[in-house]
Amino acid sequence: MLGVDPGTRVTGWAVVDDERGQLRLAALGVIRTRADDLAGRLAEIHAALLAVVAQHQPAEAAVEETFSGRNPRTALVIGQGRGAALAALGAAGLAVAAYPARSIKRCVAGAGGADKDAVARMVALQLGLARLPQPRDASDACAVAITHCVQRRMPA
Repeated sequence: MLGVDPGTRVTGWAVVDDERGQLRLAALGVIRTRADDLAGRLAEIHAALLAVVAQHQPAEAAVEETFSGRNPRTALVIGQGRGAALAALGAAGLAVAAYPARSIKRCVAGAGGADKDAVARMVALQLGLARLPQPRDASDACAVAITHCVQRRMPA
């Protein structure tokens, strides 16, 4: 399962295996874009996620939904990064699920309003990690993947 926390400057990703109900972190990382223009950053996200999929061969993916917040411009730009990620995952032939941030926080930390530190601590606990996954965007991607693994176990 590939979890993606989209952004245009930094996109987090994590591959989590779910074997017989046991979650295990297989890989994680971030895509740090270098281009000055938005189109270049989106192209970098697309290419890098295709490379992650090629290397790790996940069966499916999950992406955090864009949160509008108070700044519509920020939401729009993040949404464009999410679009680049979705395009890459679709081009790779993966089924993709999407979850709102509050649902991810509720699933992983038990409260939709949990802060990033609480989510990171619960990610480490659920994946049996000795320390918090870093950087934060990769930790958030772990939370997305965990949420999808848990949701897949739920009866329809």
